[in-house]
Amino acid sequence: MLHIGIPKTGTTSLQRSAAARRQQLLEHGVCYPGKSLNHREAVSALMDRSLGWKNSESTPAFQIWKRIEDEVKASRAPRSLISHEFACESTDEQARRFIEALGPNTHVVITLRGFADLLGSSWQQYVKAGYRSGYRSWLLQILGDREKLHTTPTFYKRNDQAAIVQRWIRVAGVDNVTVVIADKRKRDQLITAFEDLLAIPRGLLGELSTGGYAANRSLSMPEAELVRRVNRVFREQGMTWDRYSDLMRHGLIARLQENRTPAPDEPMLTLPERLAKKALAQAREYAEAIDATGCRVIGDLSALSAPVPTVPRLPSITQIPADAVYEAISGLLSAEDGRGAFFDQPPEGVQGASSSPAYLRKLYESDGGAEVASAIRATRHLDDRTLAAVAVYRGVSTADLRTKDYRRRAGAMIKGLRKAVRSRLP
Repeated sequence: MLHIGIPKTGTTSLQRSAAARRQQLLEHGVCYPGKSLNHREAVSALMDRSLGWKNSESTPAFQIWKRIEDEVKASRAPRSLISHEFACESTDEQARRFIEALGPNTHVVITLRGFADLLGSSWQQYVKAGYRSGYRSWLLQILGDREKLHTTPTFYKRNDQAAIVQRWIRVAGVDNVTVVIADKRKRDQLITAFEDLLAIPRGLLGELSTGGYAANRSLSMPEAELVRRVNRVFREQGMTWDRYSDLMRHGLIARLQENRTPAPDEPMLTLPERLAKKALAQAREYAEAIDATGCRVIGDLSALSAPVPTVPRLPSITQIPADAVYEAISGLLSAEDGRGAFFDQPPEGVQGASSSPAYLRKLYESDGGAEVASAIRATRHLDDRTLAAVAVYRGVSTADLRTKDYRRRAGAMIKGLRKAVRSRLP
């Protein structure tokens, strides 16, 4: 089973449940390959898709995908689950790569959510990846003329619901594609659909008890505005994606999501009434086109165009709550020190130092090794040449300080010898 998303349809909860219950899944005949939360890097590798923005563009090595593919083929389990939403951005050619790699028995599962309902979540997801433009201007672009769209070019790659379903039917066949509706009125529908498709007991993939970071909770409008403004600094200073990911995604934003609950009167990311009408009209078109394909649908397609909360106009955010700023700065300080968002004391469900590579774990466990391990984590965005130059400089500087007294005495000795020699010259 290849689960391709789309994003913001409960993918994180599903993947977290599967990762936490790998052994139980295996006991029930399902291989969830790899050791990470999901298959983000493996999927990107097969697609030849880069991660991050242009000044630190990197594409995971194909071998990362090959390890996942080989584990699936070597497993004695009759079923396997591969899951990441980047796959929904595939072209026809990229989609064929998945089917050719995994074989003709591959079943593609596409999870969908109401188009109007996911717009706010989509914008903030871009903000959490470094996007800088405001919510209103983004909405006007997205719901305007698609031919003139010049912002977040991946949006319709991952959110043209009809085109995505039609593409995978062309590539995998209509009998090998299932659409699952993420319906807020039936919160357990998505998980139970996967349990039934994988032929495992109901409840095995039940939601884990996690905080806001692990659950990827939505940001309020003030929180998103705070992140967006800091994004401007990052991008204007030419800082790399790796640095952004460490400091912002897994530092500032992580701590904000985990340690803070927005106040009841804090504005959330809703749609203005006029734009909501356009979004709902688009949602109905998607639902009709998907229905016409004849593929299996679990859930009610009408949920894709269900009404959403609206406001007459979007509020202007001019102030950020003090506790939001406090958590954001704390997360940034901790991440800058190479200690994650929580000063190496992550809450339940969040990976910390214990999940680091083996060589770092050994450092943490050794006397005085924690500072070295944290320094490694804090500087992993630097290239080898820069690190080598820093090491050389620090070595020379330290040696200079330690030998200062010896050099002073040696200099005095040489000066005395010269004076003695001169005194004996004719």
